[in-house]
Amino acid sequence: MTALGRRGATARLALVVILLASATLRGAPFTSGQEGPALAQSRQPAGVTSSPQGLETIQVRPNVYAIFGAGGNVVVHVGADGLVLVDGGSADMADKVLQAVKAISPRPIRLIVNTSADADHVGGNGVLGDAGVSLSTDPFSQESHATVLAHENVLLKMSAPTGSASPFPTNAWPNDTFTSRFRSLYVNDDALQVIRQTGAHSDADAMALFRNADVIVTGDVIDLRQFPVIDPARGGSIQGELEALNRLLTEFVVPNIPQVLKHGGTVVIPGHGYVSDYAEVVDYRDTVTVVTDIIQDMVTKGMTLQQVKTANPTKGYRARFGSDTGPWTTDKFVEAVYNGLKKK
Repeated sequence: MTALGRRGATARLALVVILLASATLRGAPFTSGQEGPALAQSRQPAGVTSSPQGLETIQVRPNVYAIFGAGGNVVVHVGADGLVLVDGGSADMADKVLQAVKAISPRPIRLIVNTSADADHVGGNGVLGDAGVSLSTDPFSQESHATVLAHENVLLKMSAPTGSASPFPTNAWPNDTFTSRFRSLYVNDDALQVIRQTGAHSDADAMALFRNADVIVTGDVIDLRQFPVIDPARGGSIQGELEALNRLLTEFVVPNIPQVLKHGGTVVIPGHGYVSDYAEVVDYRDTVTVVTDIIQDMVTKGMTLQQVKTANPTKGYRARFGSDTGPWTTDKFVEAVYNGLKKK
């Protein structure tokens, strides 16, 4: 074969490799559920299970499912020990969530991990817990209820936060709490780490990492529908929010590099919004960082809160994450950041 012929054959072979890689990228199965812009371009959702009206259940790993529409997102981890849930959704959706969980697997609910004390994350604890069995069954107990694990501040807020009657029934309260940096368990042949991340959204934040499944559930540390909800009255701060986002990227969320054409990387399930990945978290972190830096510069110059709001420090990000109506507006986010920086 002549040199020209060899070069032509090499070029044709390279073209075939590129076309095969492109076809693999378009068709490789990945179950992500309500995918964001970065994921939707390259990943095809593999399985949507039947769910009660108003809910959507999507398989994100062979044994991990996400239920959307229950208030906060509900995650279900399936294994030989039973079902591990992260968050229980709101009280008014609890019966439907239970139906959706049973449609995933008939195994008993053994553990519910709460990522905060917000009603849309803990409201379903009672119904879901009553349908389950404790992770550490006491043979002398007549009570049948799943273990509910949360940071200690969740219990304090749910039991009697103002010294008056609790806003939640006692069967919804956590019956196992922690205050350490991690609470580690081994369940369903997977290492589960419940991670303390207090001071971001509130003083009761936690995240849940399933190490073998490579799925992390962030709670309201991430809300890809909007700017992060920071509640200073309940212990949240912009400093804690940025710490949480940076910690996710440096300690827990792994990108699919260097084999970028091969699907992989840690699946990130936020408290609200679609399933995401490393790139989405980077984009979200960068957005919050840039806006915070802009407001910090304005604070340093001595500008008032009203002057900062008028200057529109979220310009460029407002169309994607901002809102002028609803429970969490752009103005409320700017105010929380401004007050947090002024206080510092």
